[in-house]
Amino acid sequence: MKKKIVATLLTAVMAASALAGCAQKVDPNADTAASKEATEETTQDATKEEAKTDETAAPEEKTIESCEIEFWHGMSNKQEEVLTQLTDEFNSSNEYGITVTLVNQGSYGDLSQKLQAAAAADGLPDMAQAYNNWLNPYIDKVVDLSDFVATDFDNYDDIIEAYRNECSEFGFVHALPFNKSTYVMFYNKTVLDELGLEAPKTWEDLTTIGEAYVEKYGNAAWGVDDLAGFVEASLRQNGEGYVDATGALFNTDGGLETMTYIMDLYNNGLARLVGEDKYFSNVLSAQAMLGYIGSSTGASYITADGWELGVCPVPSNKESAAYCAGTNLVMFTQDSNKQLAAWEYMKWLTSAEATVTWAVGTGYLPVRTSAYESAEYQEFMASDVTATAAYEQSDAFFTSLASYDASNDVRTAVAAKMEELILDETEPQDALDALVEEINAQF
Repeated sequence: MKKKIVATLLTAVMAASALAGCAQKVDPNADTAASKEATEETTQDATKEEAKTDETAAPEEKTIESCEIEFWHGMSNKQEEVLTQLTDEFNSSNEYGITVTLVNQGSYGDLSQKLQAAAAADGLPDMAQAYNNWLNPYIDKVVDLSDFVATDFDNYDDIIEAYRNECSEFGFVHALPFNKSTYVMFYNKTVLDELGLEAPKTWEDLTTIGEAYVEKYGNAAWGVDDLAGFVEASLRQNGEGYVDATGALFNTDGGLETMTYIMDLYNNGLARLVGEDKYFSNVLSAQAMLGYIGSSTGASYITADGWELGVCPVPSNKESAAYCAGTNLVMFTQDSNKQLAAWEYMKWLTSAEATVTWAVGTGYLPVRTSAYESAEYQEFMASDVTATAAYEQSDAFFTSLASYDASNDVRTAVAAKMEELILDETEPQDALDALVEEINAQF
């Protein structure tokens, strides 16, 4: 994985060291002729070494042999269309003759299963989309990108901090961020205006606004697309931990306070499960609820016919915390030339230009701060309430760190258990005990 540019820099350093070592000291007490001779020798040596340094100081051009890179992904519809557009642009413009071949593996579930099977059979692709919690069983097959980032990446600090943290969760840079989204609050602004109320900002707002809505309309006001994500975000908003490799971290007074907030929303009829409606976008579109917390990419599924859609950051409590989702770009190839080639493509997809194109075209979020601040994305946000709401909470982004082996099982178990507890109208303390027990049973 060492690159010629690194070798060049080392050569320059060695040349400079050699120059320093070759310089001779002239004794001021020696005779003039000897001093002159020594001075001339020193000057000649220095001139030779300077010439050598000049020859080696200029970085050599990167050399990558023409090759094909196979990229497994799970994008569809508009997302696949934009990914194909960006990939075609890369294939036609890169100077090395690199061709990236996109291989659609179906849904995320399909992609995850195929990657795991390929890892077991030593048949992984050159690179793929992946969530961190997919990688635990075969993290040893993931290429360490730390050297690439350190020597050949344009302003890594420009990548959103939460994404950088997620991409180095295993103790090294194992990925670059790609299709990122965050949870926001979608709501019926027309109805909220009729109630004379503003968009919710706090837990207390969710309760008071929800009570006003239920009293007037009779339906539950709120919903949450992702119960597991909602639990984790709520705990973080209350200054509490969630789960690590040892088990649940929220069997605390703050954990009980958080669970009381959540269970009271449901037990008091202010919030509901989605049930047979399948998606809360359907319920909100039918004006049968006031609002719900869901992925920013879900805005396109809401039909605001005869009413105005509002979008705001997720309501918080002691701290702001906005759950982020979406996969990362992971490299698997062990071929040194293909690693260089795949890296060129990964850099391209995460460049400011490409991430803006991706975000505007798909509804996902840019992965760079400079992309958010670009004139093109600022213009896009001016006419897109979802993108604006996501940007407003960008300082509060967090990703669900999942480097422990049971992370995938925990997420599935929490979602199922929470639904069961809500349906049973469980009291907060009992709900806390049951959820902690369920999480710890996964280890």
